[in-house]
Amino acid sequence: MNPGRRLVVFGGALLAIVVLYLGLVREGPGFAALWQWCASWFGGAPLDPVDEFLLANVRVPRVVVAAFGGASLALAGAVMQATFRNPLASPDLVGTSAGAALGGALAIVSGAVALGVVAVPAVSLATALLVTGLVFVLARSHGRFSVATLLLAGIALNTLVGALTSFVVTFSFSNYTASSTVLFWLMGGLEARTWEHAAITAGGFVLFGLMVVPRRAELDVLTLHDDTAHSLGVDAPRVRRWLVLCACGLTAATVSNTGGIAFVGLVVPHLARLLVGPSHRVLLPASALLGAVLMVASDLACRLSPPEANLRLGVVTAFFGAPYFLFLLARHRRGEAL
Repeated sequence: MNPGRRLVVFGGALLAIVVLYLGLVREGPGFAALWQWCASWFGGAPLDPVDEFLLANVRVPRVVVAAFGGASLALAGAVMQATFRNPLASPDLVGTSAGAALGGALAIVSGAVALGVVAVPAVSLATALLVTGLVFVLARSHGRFSVATLLLAGIALNTLVGALTSFVVTFSFSNYTASSTVLFWLMGGLEARTWEHAAITAGGFVLFGLMVVPRRAELDVLTLHDDTAHSLGVDAPRVRRWLVLCACGLTAATVSNTGGIAFVGLVVPHLARLLVGPSHRVLLPASALLGAVLMVASDLACRLSPPEANLRLGVVTAFFGAPYFLFLLARHRRGEAL
């Protein structure tokens, strides 16, 4: 099957999982109500107002955040892996997600969230850019980026930012509401998502995704050495800065609305590369579609789990992603390409 047809299959899989998400529930309006609601758009009998409210203002915004959030994280991971020429690079490992999470925690604890829905994404983007910029500075040596120093800098900054985030949580223990909100937010979750959250997540994906699309050919070139890129007319440092800014924007727009989501940005691009090949013309949309499928499926698992389990979205994505990450490390130890 050629890559174009596989993209159609991925799109069909996303549509199918979204329909399951909207209709498969433990309680409340199910598939019959969903069908009646869709039929009412074309002159059919109107749905019960309560069921219509649950579908239109509770379930649909949540699935929109899940789909665009997963697409954003996967797209950011694909961009970072090409930009850093490192198959293990992702928003998780180079500090972008941790920086965005710290910004969100600061916004919640400081009360800035009361200023409006945009407050948390704005602070998250600023801290994500700051942390990623520090990783760049620490990893840079004689104008070049070493894979080893990049990973070491990312691990160091992740540890430091994680400690700062923990300090923010413990500092707010006297305020039980704030501390519990931060703790649940750091584990990832899509409860009480509104159309405002959906608009920010989708808007971030569209805005920063459109900035990445014209750079598809340059992403292919960046996977080569900087000297090779320069000989082909690509200013690697300038393009790298621009693409990392886009990846930070994609990550911050998602993490600020979903909390901590692990491994999506690392695992999904590898899976997409395995299915459609390394060309970013096809790899980028494939990563976005598969990321959306993974996130929606993971949140569906959270919704269908027993309420007393209180299963968090970040836990589910880590459950899927961590074994695949260990598989990649095992392949690397055997000398195989990642």
